[in-house]
This record gives sequence, structure tokens and C-alpha cells, in this order.
Amino acid sequence: MELSENQVPKNIKGKTAIVTGGSRGIGAAIVKELIDDGCNVIINHRRNVGKGAAQVKQLIKYAEEKGVHACNVLGDLSVRRDVEKMFKNLQNDFQQIDHLILNAGQTPFKEFQEFNKEDWKILLNTNLIGNVGCVQGVLPMMQEGGSIVFITSTGSRRVMPHYPMGVIKAALEHLVRYLDFELHSKGIRVNGVCGGLVKTDTFEQLEQVWPGFMQMLEIRKRDFVLDPSEIASVVSFLCSDKSRAIQGSVILADRGITLE
Repeated sequence: MELSENQVPKNIKGKTAIVTGGSRGIGAAIVKELIDDGCNVIINHRRNVGKGAAQVKQLIKYAEEKGVHACNVLGDLSVRRDVEKMFKNLQNDFQQIDHLILNAGQTPFKEFQEFNKEDWKILLNTNLIGNVGCVQGVLPMMQEGGSIVFITSTGSRRVMPHYPMGVIKAALEHLVRYLDFELHSKGIRVNGVCGGLVKTDTFEQLEQVWPGFMQMLEIRKRDFVLDPSEIASVVSFLCSDKSRAIQGSVILADRGITLE
């Protein structure tokens, strides 16, 4: 079944996107990329204090300088009531949201045999239940031609010690397929970006979780470390009409680290 002319996604200039976890790292890079492309952006983050909140203010100011609209919306994806309240408020302020970028994530760094009840809550509530809640919340505001993009990681494809998030990321990659199948009749595309090693705040913690990690990178002949802007560029592409043939897919953006 092909998309009708009305269902074909348009360029993202002048459109509106919401980015979860948009205050730091990959999320902030995605917000900046969309602003550069002329897209209005709603920046979701959990707390209105600290470095993340300061970064959001800078991004909103940057959007003003670029002549597009940006605003922030507080909401903890791990709390169902927060998600419901967030989208209820958005429905009062926005008639339409064209793109949903699901970037927020949270995980304990430990083995499954050490998991307790609280660890399961952290792993499931934000990354799976919260993301599905965001999809349900945005659909009343998303019209034909809209798109949803999940951010996953290569932990979905290879075992990374003390990284239970990999299992959830694998689940999200399958969720991409199921949601695209469900939402195709509405003209909404669902895709994902599977990122490799991205230089964010948590990157430096990897040496503690995986001893010898940095040394391993240094002796290999390929530079595997991505800048967050590289993931952001792929997200922007998936939101644009240039990617209209890509539906229910997860694009691997890892600089070839899964080749070895």
C-alpha cells in the first residue's frame, strides 16, 4: 500500500517537533539540528534546574535568533501521570505536532542477576512504558505526513556487560516495526536510529563499567566515536520528505563498530 499524495511527509521547515530528553547530549543536538532546519521545537526535560535547564534556555534563545519558535515542557517519562499531563497541556497550546523524537532514556548499569524491583522500574517505566505513552499522547495532534523516531543503541545488537538498556533498545527496535504497521493507515511513519558510541556526558562513565574500554578504542584503526550532531543529522533526515521510502526501519549509525 503506497502513501497517498496527502500522506507524503513534507520538508520539516515550519513544522513542529517534540524531542524527549532534549536538554542534554543527543537530545540537545537533535533540537539544535531541527532548529537549524527551520523546525519549531518543543523541548521535553525532567527538571527545571541544573545544567540541563540552562542548556534548554540557550537552545530557546538560539531558536529565537534563527527565527523559529522553541519552548520547553517539563515531564518525567517514567511517571504516567506526568506524560498524560504533558500532552494534555500541549493539546491546549498546539493544534498540530508533526514529529515526535523519543530520545529520553534511563538505566542502571548492572547485571540482570543483580536487579531488584526499583531497577526494573527505572528500566521499564521511562524507556518502554513512557515512550509508548508519548506515542499515545501525540497521536491526537499528529496528522498525515507525521513521523515518529526512536533513538536506540548498538546494545540492541551486541552484548555489552552491565548495560541492561541493550535489551530495552532491542524491544524498541521491534516496537518501531509494530507501530509503523499500526499507524500506516494514518499516514504516519515510524523509524529509529541505532547509534554507536556517542560522545555524551555518560561516555566517560564507560571506562568504569567496562575496564580497558578507552584503551581498546585507542588501539583500533577506526575512529568509532560519534559526535551527537551526527545522530541528529540522521534524525532530521528521517523527519524530512527525503526519507519517505523508509518506513518501519532502524538506521544503524555506528561508524562501523558492529563490523568488528
